[in-house]
Amino acid sequence: MTTYRYKGQTPDGVKASGVIRAYDEFEAASKLRDTCAFITKLEAVEEKKSVLSSPVRTKIRDKELALICSQFSIILATGLPVMRCVEMVASQSRSKHTRRMLEKVAEDIGAGYSMAQSFENNMPGLPKTFIETVRAGEQSGALEECFKRLRKYYDKSAKTRAKVINTMTYPTMVIIVAIIVVVIIMVKAVPAFSDVFAEMGTEMPGITKGLIAVSNFFVKWWWLLLLILAAIVIGIIFSRRTERGRIALSSYMLKHAPLRRLHSMSAAGQVASTMATMLAAGLPVPKALDVVSQVIGNYVFSVGVRSVKQSVERGKPIAESMEEYEYFPKMLTEMVGVGERSGSLEQTLDVIGAYFDNEVEVLTNRLLAVMEPVITIVLAVIAVLLLLAVYLPMFSMYGGIV
Repeated sequence: MTTYRYKGQTPDGVKASGVIRAYDEFEAASKLRDTCAFITKLEAVEEKKSVLSSPVRTKIRDKELALICSQFSIILATGLPVMRCVEMVASQSRSKHTRRMLEKVAEDIGAGYSMAQSFENNMPGLPKTFIETVRAGEQSGALEECFKRLRKYYDKSAKTRAKVINTMTYPTMVIIVAIIVVVIIMVKAVPAFSDVFAEMGTEMPGITKGLIAVSNFFVKWWWLLLLILAAIVIGIIFSRRTERGRIALSSYMLKHAPLRRLHSMSAAGQVASTMATMLAAGLPVPKALDVVSQVIGNYVFSVGVRSVKQSVERGKPIAESMEEYEYFPKMLTEMVGVGERSGSLEQTLDVIGAYFDNEVEVLTNRLLAVMEPVITIVLAVIAVLLLLAVYLPMFSMYGGIV
């Protein structure tokens, strides 16, 4: 909302002035109609912007959203007015930025705007699923139930993400440390040994020559390696900004990447869970599909959901529309068809979403179980090669002396 400074006259002819909050000049003039018969001046006040006062499109974490939804569902159950509920949730928020935005949401609700509109105007970091579910809850009169559903949805999403991160943290750190150690050995240690061996005039075995050649390449062409790495990163970033690039990257993740099954299962689980949440909130199928297409992580899946939405609007069943798109897993398509025919699409999507989430967890744990011994073996092989490359010339030199 914008602050406007006004001057005018009351119906009694008394001069009046002050400030008023509104979304635009027309709304401000409408609010002043009862107090001012004539408005002589109405201008927007330029407010000082700060990190806390200006709405920034900062994504709110799923864990925090789950907590906010839980608080709303509990407080709304007491029968308190919506504005008071938002104020209470704001007072309990640990984040100053979130607290300030929620206070502005409460202010807008007090001014007569809907809860969904107030969230959309003052908290740009909220996902589309949150806004549309709240809007559907207001229209159906089941706002408390919608917040319960959102709490469950974001809580499951946060836990799934946390499990994947926790599972991948250890092998990722080991690989990073191993790369750093190998680079240091190649750049610092091996050149020192090569100088010593050169001074002794000892004939070096092939493994030592190979190690020295690799070391020399690192020392001489390290800038080229960094340049290639930077070019790859920049290329990926720019590709994600184009339609063709986003489709190519997403298709690779689903069709050719080593972890393609994991990516496919994860995207399918997100589609099913989000769709179930939207339908439970009371959204019609086309609108639910529209929301799903905007929040899904994989761009190819997003394009597919938009295509399904267009087909549904033309009268085709969801499952039949999904069969035309090759990237949707067959299990997802078949279960959607079962849900449509039985009239229990929401419950079926809940079940299949939980199935895909469980598969993602199982695949991640299985991947970790395989990665740990593989990483150990690779590091052991590297250590053995380094030791052989260093000690074999020493043994040859000692044999020559004896």
